[in-house]
Amino acid sequence: MTNSNKSYRLLIMLLGIFFLQACGIKFWYNRLDWIVPWYLDDYVELTSEQEDTLEKLLAIKTEWHRSNELPKYVSMLNRMEADIKSGAITQTYERYRRDMRGFYNTLLDEMSDDLVAQTASLTDQQVKQLMDNLDKEAKEQYEEFKETKEEDRQNERLERLEDSFSEWIGSLDDKQEELIKEMASLLKSSGEATYQYRAKWRDAFRTALAERTTKSGQAAIKSLITDPYQVGGEEMNQIREYNGNIYKEYQLKIYRTLSAKQKRHLLEEIADYREDFQDLIDD
Repeated sequence: MTNSNKSYRLLIMLLGIFFLQACGIKFWYNRLDWIVPWYLDDYVELTSEQEDTLEKLLAIKTEWHRSNELPKYVSMLNRMEADIKSGAITQTYERYRRDMRGFYNTLLDEMSDDLVAQTASLTDQQVKQLMDNLDKEAKEQYEEFKETKEEDRQNERLERLEDSFSEWIGSLDDKQEELIKEMASLLKSSGEATYQYRAKWRDAFRTALAERTTKSGQAAIKSLITDPYQVGGEEMNQIREYNGNIYKEYQLKIYRTLSAKQKRHLLEEIADYREDFQDLIDD
């Protein structure tokens, strides 16, 4: 979840927790009601009443997600396992991308009205604190980005890709490492475009927050949450689409090179996720 806008990072964090590559899904999932307020405290200091409201909301939404969404994840993983075993994954890959986008959009739709209501309860001082912290974080990230050499960014991208593939399929062979290097070289950096887009988004969010107690202001906030790339996100969308196609091409190329051992590793990873999700459903 890295190029998403920080002001709706609660939603991204929630989705990220549901698909963590670490093995702590159940631990974090069952503690969202106190983790999220603690996380948001880096951006705005909530009153005790606001924290209580947020904790109750998260408890309700976690139960909604547990009963309504987690079974869909289990079903998807069952299909994915069958497609990997049969080799049909090369034909059904796009379906799983649509499924993942659908899960994210469903979460946005479910949470957006409540998040808008939360913003309406913010005082002017809290709004200023929130925006100052978002602006400060964006400036620090951009300065770090500009100070990092392109060669170093390329190496970091390659390392992340290698770590990710290794997590899912185990040790990589020479051919797979070459494919990953090729993939990394083709991916476009979105750093500059991300900074420009986020600056425009924050300006629009700041304007909407000024009217947060009115219907028009709340509609604007909801629109920025559910459709964040509407504000200056044209270049970002183009990069995301291009990189998405590169990911698809090379993930399928690497899939076709998997040994029997690597395929077993992949299926074991999927089974672990499915087991965690099923355990959460049964809690």
